[in-house]
Order: sequence, then C-alpha cells, then structure tokens
Amino acid sequence: MTRASEVLREFLLALGVPHERIPDSANGAAALFRSISADRRLLVVLDNARDSEQVRPLLPGGRRCVTAVTSRRRLPGLIVTENARPVAVDVLSTEDGTMPLAEVLGTERVRAEPQAARRLAELCGGLPLALRVTAARLAQRPGWSLGAMAAELADEARRLGLLDVEDTGVRAVLRVTLQQLPQHVSRLFAHLGRHPGTHVDRYAAGALTGTDPATAETGLEQLAAAHLVTETVPGRWTLHDLVRLYARSLDIGPHALQRVLDHYIATGLAAVAAAEPGNEGCFPLPADYLPPAAVREFTDRSAAVSWYTAERDDLTSAVAGSHAAALHGRTWRIVLTLWPLIVWRDGTAGSRFCRPGSKRLAPTPISTARHGC
Repeated sequence: MTRASEVLREFLLALGVPHERIPDSANGAAALFRSISADRRLLVVLDNARDSEQVRPLLPGGRRCVTAVTSRRRLPGLIVTENARPVAVDVLSTEDGTMPLAEVLGTERVRAEPQAARRLAELCGGLPLALRVTAARLAQRPGWSLGAMAAELADEARRLGLLDVEDTGVRAVLRVTLQQLPQHVSRLFAHLGRHPGTHVDRYAAGALTGTDPATAETGLEQLAAAHLVTETVPGRWTLHDLVRLYARSLDIGPHALQRVLDHYIATGLAAVAAAEPGNEGCFPLPADYLPPAAVREFTDRSAAVSWYTAERDDLTSAVAGSHAAALHGRTWRIVLTLWPLIVWRDGTAGSRFCRPGSKRLAPTPISTARHGC
C-alpha cells in the first residue's frame, strides 16, 4: 500500500519542487503541498482510499482546488472535517453494462449478439470489474460467442470462479475488503449468505449469527460502510447478487438457517398474537427450536400486517429454503403461522385463528362466523 509520504513526494516533484527541498516527514511534506497549492487551480484524484486518515494529508490547500476521492468504503470523517460531498456510484444498468464489453471486444462483436451482451451485463450485476473480467476472457477466445459465455456464467456454482483472472477479480476484491473489517463483522457477512431471501432486518441478522439485534445492526452498518450490503429502506439491508454468492462460499458454523427459520416462526407467532389476542394454540414448537435473542414486538394488527407485507417475499423464500433443506417441521409451521396474516392483509375480518399448543394444525375456515379453534 502506497504511503502518504510517497504520494506527497510525487505531488511536490510534479509541482516543480526540487528533490532536496522536499521534507522527509509526511507532516512537513503535507504542509508544503498545502502551501504551494494555495494559489493554484488543481484537480487531485485519489483512487481507492483506505480511510479518511489516509486522505487528509493529501488534500490541497487552495480554494480553487478540487479533490475527487474514490473508495470501497464510505468516508464520513471527510464530511465532518473537510466538508466533503459524498457521491454514491451505483452499478451499471443493463444497457450501460454492455459498454465495458464493447470497449474491450469492439462494438461489432457486441452488436452481433445484443441479447447475449445484455444477459452478460445482468449476470455481472452491473459491476464494472466483473464486466471487464468477462470481456478479458472473451478477448482471449475470439472464437467464443457472448452467448456461450453467458451460459457459463448462468451456473451460480461457477460464476465467481469465471469472474477471476490471475490475481484480480470479484472474489479478490471482496476478500481484501473483508480483511479490513473486524472479525465479528466479517463473521456476520458470512452468515448473511445463509439467509434464504434477499433482505434482512436487524432481527433476522441477529438470528443468523446468534446475537442480539442491536449488535447485528451495528455490524450491518459497518458492512454498509464497506459497500458489502445496501440499506434499501430504513432498517432493511440487501446484498448484491455476486456479493451474496461470495458470502455463501464462506465457511460458517452450523444451524444458521435453522436459527433464522426459528426467528420467522417466533416473529410470525408474535404478529398473530398481537393481531388476535387470546387465540388458542395450534402447534408445539420444534423439539430442537433455537429461540432468537429478541423478538420484534407488535402493538396491534396493523403493525403485524405491515411487517408481513414488508417481509412477504423473504418469508416465501424462507419457506422454500426450509423445504430445500428438508427442515419440513419448520416449513409447515411458518406457512401455518403466516396464513392469518395473509388473510388479514387481504382485508378479511371476523375470523379467529390459533396459536401453538393446540391439537389443531390449521386455521378454521374463514367463510363462517367468528368461532374458536
């Protein structure tokens, strides 16, 4: 990693400072750089900065100077001390994602297979690095079609491997990013790969790792700062598809899926209990049930249905993931727990449902008048 003193030396030499006049210390070189740049108009580009501390000595001192800093991490310290303006850079759209391919392969080759080019952009998730690795592989094999490459990348088991060349690629970048994070945050990231859906909240993340929601939320915020997760709406995070594949490839301890499924059972039961107080039980908890450290609390039916609405797709994925893992006792329990929430969301009123503990295993028909389990 390049040290600030080395970068400052190159800056000062480029600005015409004789070698013998450059201070040996980083602080002295930084002060001289700020002094010389005070009356100049400069554009300074600092690429792939580690953190705010690394950037500060390299900032020019003039009002007419502009510094562009890129980083894999958010740099809030620069906003606080340097009045920096953050600019989020999103992934490329499908159409724009074909441009890096054309730059390497030539426009004619990409235009010859427009659908395959767009499919490659989708499989690369719009990540410029992934697209350039894909283009490099195709450039080495001029007789290989874009469609054939897309077919190779469609295999999730091979995708990350195909997106690495020599010492660079998606996995290499993610590996370096994780190495810069505390161990418990890296551990949380690995566990997120076991989530069967696409979004997690702090309760689901805590269940995956066996920690409390507050600790999980702090970890999620650190992962967001490292651009490993994205907070799509307040309190809900997701992973880019390629990042999720990488997380799934990491080794973790057992029972992560079981813990998050039990979290959904516990949360669903809490939602039904708040929506319909006093209901009778419907089923016992699994014999090997792993209770979460904390369960979301609901004030009323509206709050319960709102939770279900926000989590619906991930709950569906949880059912599918439970079935695929042959955790069938949890599969039917999640479905049974969610059924009344589905009905209430659709606006059906006047029906009474049951909670764990009863001999009955299904809610009573909703077409009749209000009755017990």
